Amino acid sequence: MSKPTQGVAVVTPETPGEAVFAIGTNQAGGYIVNPLDAADQDQPEALPLYINQVNAATLWANGTTIALQPGQSYAVIPNTLTGVSVASAGAKHKFTAVQWV
Repeated sequence: MSKPTQGVAVVTPETPGEAVFAIGTNQAGGYIVNPLDAADQDQPEALPLYINQVNAATLWANGTTIALQPGQSYAVIPNTLTGVSVASAGAKHKFTAVQWV
C-alpha cells in the first residue's frame, strides 16, 4: 500500500518563473493545491500556480502547462514515470504538494 508524503517541494524558487519539481518521479499519485488566499501563498496578491506533468512548467497555460487558479487543486496522474513541476510569477509561492510513494 502506498504511503502519503510531502511532495519534493512546497514553495517555488526565489526567482519568479523558475520551475521546481513539486511531485517526484515514479509516484503512485498525489495532488497539488494552490492556496486561495494571498497570505497562505506568502504573496502580496493571490496568484495562479502553473503546473506541468510532462515538461518544466512555464508562466503561461498552453500545451502541457495548466494554470491552477487560487483555491484550485490538481490530481496527479498516477503511476507515471515523470514528476510534476510548478512555477509562479511570484517568488517563494507556497502551495501544498502530497504524493504517494
